[in-house]
Parts: sequence; C-alpha cells; structure tokens
Amino acid sequence: MDGYGYNPTLVRIWRALTSSFSLGTWFGVHVRMFWAALLLVPLVMLGRFSALGGGMGLLLTAIYFVSLFLIIWTHEMGHIACGWRFGIRTDVITLGPLGGLAHMNSAASSPREEVWISLAGPAVHLVWLAIFQPIEWLLPLEAQLTWYGWTVWLLNVTNLTLMIFNLLPIFPLDGGRVLRALLAMRVHPNRATLWAANVGIIGGGVLVVLSFTRPDLQSSVGLVIGVMCILRSLDEKRMAKHVAVYDQAIRRDPWEQDPDAWKRGAADYNAEEQRPGWLARRRQARAERRASAAAEAARDLDRKVDEVLARVSEVGVSGLSAQEKAVLKQASERHRGAG
Repeated sequence: MDGYGYNPTLVRIWRALTSSFSLGTWFGVHVRMFWAALLLVPLVMLGRFSALGGGMGLLLTAIYFVSLFLIIWTHEMGHIACGWRFGIRTDVITLGPLGGLAHMNSAASSPREEVWISLAGPAVHLVWLAIFQPIEWLLPLEAQLTWYGWTVWLLNVTNLTLMIFNLLPIFPLDGGRVLRALLAMRVHPNRATLWAANVGIIGGGVLVVLSFTRPDLQSSVGLVIGVMCILRSLDEKRMAKHVAVYDQAIRRDPWEQDPDAWKRGAADYNAEEQRPGWLARRRQARAERRASAAAEAARDLDRKVDEVLARVSEVGVSGLSAQEKAVLKQASERHRGAG
C-alpha cells in the first residue's frame, strides 16, 4: 500500500484491464480492443466448451472468439456506414468484453437519422443469418457434430441473440435509441429522452434480476449489462435536463436561456420538423376529400341556378318545373346557411 492507501499491484492490474491495443485501421476506421476482452472472453468460452474435450474446446474457443468480435465489428460498421450517409464521421471502434462501441464524432441531428443509424447495426446480423442459416440447413447430420458444424450453429445462435438483444427497448441499446427517436417524432426530444431513459432503468433492473436466476459465470454478464444500462440511463436523464437533444430547440429558443423548455412538451419544438402520425394524416386526407366534394357540389349547384335563372327570363317563375324550383330552394337554403 502506498501513502494514499492504494495497492500498486491492483492499480497496475486495473490499468492493464482498462487499457486497449490496436487491431489496425479498416475502411478508414481505427479498431482497438480492451485487454479485458482478450483475457476474460476466452475464459468464459473455455468454460462453455469444456464438455467437448480439451482439443475441441480450445479450437472452438479460438474460432468463436475471432468470429464473435468479427460479428461485433461488422455490427458497429453498420452504424458507421449509415452515419456516413448523414455526414457523420467515425474514427475509432473499441471492442470490449461486453461488445463494441463506435465513437461517432457527432450525434444524429434528427430523430429519423437516429432511427436509421440505430437499426443499421442489428440489420447486419440479418446478413450474417442469410449466409450461415442455409449452410446449417444443408449440412448433413454427421457434419453437424464436427468442429465446423458447431461453429456454424454457434454463429447462427450468436447473430440471432445479438440482433434480438440489441433491439430491446432499453437505453442505451439500439432498441432504446430507436424508442427515444420514435417518441421524439411526437414530443420534445428531451422529454422523449426522459421517457426512454426511464424505460432503460426499468429494463436494466429486469436484466439484473434475471442474472441472479442463473448460477453459471454468464450470469455476471447480464448483471454487468443491466447495471450499465441503469447508469447510462441515469446519465442520459441528467443530460436531457440541460442539453438540447438533436440541437433542434436551439434554432428557435436558445437552450441556455430556457433550460426548462422540455417540460412544455412539443409546443416549443420546431414545428416544421414534426410529421403528423398515421391517424392524423388519415383524418386530414378525409377532411380534404370532404372539402373537395363540398366545393364540387357548390359549383354544380351554381351552374344549375344559372340555368334556372335563364329559364325564368323566358317562362317566368310560374313556368318552372318542380325540379327547377327545388334547385332555387336549395340555393336559397345554402345562402341562408352561409349568412
């Protein structure tokens, strides 16, 4: 222990686990991996594959380790490629024991951008499934018990699991970000962030509780992820009270001068950025059709009145037919109604 009560050995171990090393630059994005991922993930995998025997367990551990982080890297590249579409650069990806993180240089500037960017990562798993699922179906039964049969099966399960898990509406997972963006299309984005963060806190709590129902080592992964979701959601709630999400509110009312603008909901949100929902659009279309039909009926009535007035000049009112008199009566009623 030093003079401040720190154990130098523990400090060095902590620094080693929280430090990262370079895996190179791919497609213009530098990739780094935490030492913790390199050390801890293989240990978890060895425990999982130990029942298959020493040689098979080691081989599957090595193959699955590389494949897992290749999948995670492509997931993050999905986010990054979609970000390029909206002019958002990303210089670094960090791979850790709980997944990856694309360090985007800026956030999405609108809810629609965030929806597309968030969904781009899980969509990559559909591509992987489209490749490996047919291979698994075509493998003969005896091949499914070999190392490559196990690998294909594991890749399918991993991609399906990661896709479903990331789509859970728990902030800061991709599904939680999509939830926040969809809410932000209807209410002020900071209010939407508070709602999504509350869902994230509840979801993180559920993950923590579920982790205690499993006795194996993998339960600790669920525990850590649940705690992380709770902490990130709490951070997001704090930020939402002081920083304008998507920077939209600053356009009309500087956030620094009105930090409580989010409490008023959508009233101060940039109206031209809002798009009415499906039901509102349907009602609007129906009202437009009714207005168009009423205008057409009024034009038709005016035309008939002109014809009847021309007949009056020829035969007088007494010479009009019952149908022509009904037209004049209808026009009179419309005039009184308009008055």
